[in-house]
Amino acid sequence: MGCILIPLHLSWLIKFSLIVVIMLYAIYVVCRYGLLLLPWSHLALSVNAKNALQITRRDGLQLSDLSICADSVVTPYLTVIRFQQKNATMVNRVFCSELIILPDAIDEESYRQLRVWLRWGNNSNKR
Repeated sequence: MGCILIPLHLSWLIKFSLIVVIMLYAIYVVCRYGLLLLPWSHLALSVNAKNALQITRRDGLQLSDLSICADSVVTPYLTVIRFQQKNATMVNRVFCSELIILPDAIDEESYRQLRVWLRWGNNSNKR
């Protein structure tokens, strides 16, 4: 990624700063979504009997009363659930949180049921 910056006519200090920012952000993303090391990493997802989504974070906080954003992606190979709290502040409404689920993270039948629920059973993003 840093090789893209080499032909640019920028100072070496600016190029170095950009590479450092890219590397720090890559480390943050791997720690949050890949290794689940950060306190605000999402560890568990469940759908309760009232057809509501609940997410548990690493620090023990359970997020409930969530609505799923319309730009969530549901495919057999990757599911990206973008959500926000229904009573969120204006800033939090602009930025949705994400939960990335790969098919090998859970058993096959649960993954299929989750995809079906996200496509057909979820009423939180319908108006």
